[in-house]
Amino acid sequence: MGTRAWGVALLLGVLWANTVLAADWSVVPSINAKTEFNSNLNYDFKNPESDFISTLAYATDYNYTTETSQLQGRLGLTGMHYFRESSADHIDQSYQINGQYRIAPRWNLTLNSSYIVDSTLQEELTTSGLIINRTPRQSIQIGPGMTYQLTERLAATLNYNFGRVSYEDPRFRNYTNQLIGLRMSYPLKNQKTVLTGNILGRETRFTGEDRSRSLGIYLGGNHKFTENWEAALRVGVDIAFLNFNTQVTDSSQSPYFVVTRQAAYQQTTASPFVDLSTTRRWTKFSITGGYSRYQAASAFGSISEVNRIYLSMNYGFTERLSGSLNANVSTSSQISQQRSLQNNFYGLSSQLKYQVTERLSSSCGYSFGTREDVAGGRTAKAHIAWLMLTYSYPIHYQK
Repeated sequence: MGTRAWGVALLLGVLWANTVLAADWSVVPSINAKTEFNSNLNYDFKNPESDFISTLAYATDYNYTTETSQLQGRLGLTGMHYFRESSADHIDQSYQINGQYRIAPRWNLTLNSSYIVDSTLQEELTTSGLIINRTPRQSIQIGPGMTYQLTERLAATLNYNFGRVSYEDPRFRNYTNQLIGLRMSYPLKNQKTVLTGNILGRETRFTGEDRSRSLGIYLGGNHKFTENWEAALRVGVDIAFLNFNTQVTDSSQSPYFVVTRQAAYQQTTASPFVDLSTTRRWTKFSITGGYSRYQAASAFGSISEVNRIYLSMNYGFTERLSGSLNANVSTSSQISQQRSLQNNFYGLSSQLKYQVTERLSSSCGYSFGTREDVAGGRTAKAHIAWLMLTYSYPIHYQK
């Protein structure tokens, strides 16, 4: 689905919402100007390249709500100019449509969808725990769902998700994801705890005949200790069925000649799944942290085990001045035998934000990242500093 189709779909959704039903809706356009210095653009191990990057971003967020439905959307364009490496200039795009509609007292329909074109550097790190060279990465996600209230408390949700990821750089492998899942949720009488159970079936297909199928079984829940403290935990197991082509050496005719050929590689693995998060809020201070362990596809045509720990803190010094500190650690290791990939990433960032007026804000920040190639015994570091101005103009309407 191209950018025009996505933009038209979002516009029609907002217009339909505004003309057909009486509702509460808002539109928030914003402009963001940013100047950044990066000491190692690609986290390169041998030849780090530094550069100044000028960024101009425009975004519009839409929100529409009635008693029976909700529609959210986003249009975003980000132009990036590299002062030295101008060949890396790019315009990132982000289009999102999310909605839900209650068709009956017990039936609820949902839709989550997005079309995003941006750099692989951050997207791959978020998805698979890996850092690869900057190249445009196109991602399409479409996920319809349906929830049925079985009893006063017990609800069942059936959802499907289709995703396609493709890369401009031919060294990386495109892939598609399909997922179908069933989720059961049950709130306890105290109204503070919600128990959940999930069964997920996934299939990932890479270009060629390589594919992975997995079955996930998870149990967990959400608990609200106080009005300002809550936590969520899911644990379970991922059972993966891998089917890859790999190169093998046939030495049966040695010493006359040695043949290298493709052979099918199959493997079944079982690994634990964990997703833990908690948030605590005070008057001026808040902290969010968590740990997750999961499986993910990557541009290298493999399935990886990813472990991630993160911590985020925010503090309001005054009504206008606030600061934040974020730290994260991720490890990614391949679960197949195609390659011996094991990568670690350590990141730390801080930011100060000042609300100049109700609509205009300024901020400055610094981040430090370390990338480790464990198998290759290599390390790369990057220092990033930035200044940013943001102007937003909320528009709210009720009818």
